[in-house]
Amino acid sequence: MKTLGAGEIYMNGDGLGMIINESGDVCRAPIAWINQPKFVCYSKPYIIGISQSSIQVYSLIDQQLKQKSGFNDASSAADFSGNVYILTEEQIFMLLPVPAEEQVERLLDSGNLDQAMALAEETLGSLTRSKSSRLKALRQRAANMYWSRGELEEAFSLFTKTQTPPADIYTLYDTLFPDCSAQISVAGLSEEKMTGYHVHLLQYLTKSGIRTEELNTIEFKLVALTDPDKILDLLKEKRPMDMKSVVSFLKSQGFLYMLGVYYASCGFVCEAVEQWRELEEMEKESCDPHYPGLSCIIQLLLETNIQAVIMGNVEWLLSRDPDNTLHLLVTTSAELNNDHVLNLLANRPLHIVTFLEELVLNRRTETSRYHTQLAQQYLSLLLSPHTPRQRALLLRKKLQAHLLNSDKYAVTLILNKIQGTVLKKELAILYGKLQEHEKALKVLVYDVHDPQSAEEYCREWPSGRKQLHLLLLNIYLNCDIPDQRDNLQERAVEFLNDRASVFNYSEVYKVLPRHWPISLIEPFVYRSLGCQAHEYRTSRIVKGLRELEWARMRADRVGYTRHEPPSALEREPWRDAAPHLI
Repeated sequence: MKTLGAGEIYMNGDGLGMIINESGDVCRAPIAWINQPKFVCYSKPYIIGISQSSIQVYSLIDQQLKQKSGFNDASSAADFSGNVYILTEEQIFMLLPVPAEEQVERLLDSGNLDQAMALAEETLGSLTRSKSSRLKALRQRAANMYWSRGELEEAFSLFTKTQTPPADIYTLYDTLFPDCSAQISVAGLSEEKMTGYHVHLLQYLTKSGIRTEELNTIEFKLVALTDPDKILDLLKEKRPMDMKSVVSFLKSQGFLYMLGVYYASCGFVCEAVEQWRELEEMEKESCDPHYPGLSCIIQLLLETNIQAVIMGNVEWLLSRDPDNTLHLLVTTSAELNNDHVLNLLANRPLHIVTFLEELVLNRRTETSRYHTQLAQQYLSLLLSPHTPRQRALLLRKKLQAHLLNSDKYAVTLILNKIQGTVLKKELAILYGKLQEHEKALKVLVYDVHDPQSAEEYCREWPSGRKQLHLLLLNIYLNCDIPDQRDNLQERAVEFLNDRASVFNYSEVYKVLPRHWPISLIEPFVYRSLGCQAHEYRTSRIVKGLRELEWARMRADRVGYTRHEPPSALEREPWRDAAPHLI
């Protein structure tokens, strides 16, 4: 039996040595002696057994034989202060242990990392703070050796124990920092093993919580190598990074799309677009697989709204994707060179119409040539035999609305283009713009055969509606076309009796045919009489109010001229203060 310390007791058996605690429970694996020892000594962390012919040294850490040497005629043995004394009948021998640090170094040199670390923890773990730096150095050396062997769990466990700065670790990664002299290169490893190195370092950086420009840069590189999809989230945080290093790394690793994203996040929009243009023009086989296509360029230009960048790339974008480029042009808030854009769209009539509609209808531009050009484009598409019927109907509605609502286009120019075509309603609108209302109404009534449109023209025109209604009534009544005369006479009656019509009634009675019976236009007569009575009564009331106001003013004037002092209730302070002013 031998007391080992820390509550452990060694008990010698037949070929086995048992180690138990104070409660009698076995606390370590048994020691299998090669030769049954006569004497047992203890020198932390070793059990030394002295038999008749040998000395055996076993480790308490793993219960394995560490050393054996021949020795005869031992008569007794004892241990004091870590030293072992062996007695024979004539001599006393002292066994001195090799210093623990030296043992650990030898184990590290021989590549027995697990044994070295176990021994170091057992023998050096309880050193004073002044000597603990030696244990830290041994751990760091072992961590680097684990790392070089690819045993990353053990390596980073020791990095964590020694609180190794991340900067000291990533110098081992020559792929991340090719400019630094890497202690151990990971180049040439398989992609799977390389990913393991990167993942462990990224986890270590994340746990450290340290945020510097240098560490942000290395973390960005690790994310790019292990999970490129998370780069966008990382860039949104806008951490400070070494731009030169990041750009060099992304280029060397072929992350050209992410390089553009990084440029954009740093505010270098022109460089980002240029980088993506290069990708767009690459062959599909050699292009960055993460590149989503031209949409990323258009989205960036929409987000930044930089006029110089948009105008510098618009021609190239139109050649690649005209529809999405048009969306960019009509959506951006940047001040564009509209004339240049229109020149680029000259061979795309539908696109130029959309762009002009944005300028004229949405942005309310006052530039006359854009209003005129929009009307010309509508006409050109309408008169083209290649325009589908449904699109032509929509374009005609847009043309009519534009001609009616806009006052900025060259009316005479558009009129010359429309004359001689089937666009009679549009012709009528143009005559109206020139204040030639009679021509406009005759076109609608005689050429288009659409009295309803003529009546709407009269009702919707912004001024002079009574005169327009009377003019249309005359056109109905004085038709020289025999086939239309009877229909227009009936239309005139309906027009007169319609409550929506507005007339100068005294003028209407002058043009009505004398042979019409009163019953034919009875609703009109009643309405006119009612309106005239209302106008008469209203004028009488207004006249009476004016006379009353005039009488009140005269009475006030007469009261002022009498110089009679007002009553106390009516007196005003300024009158008492300055009676000579009255």
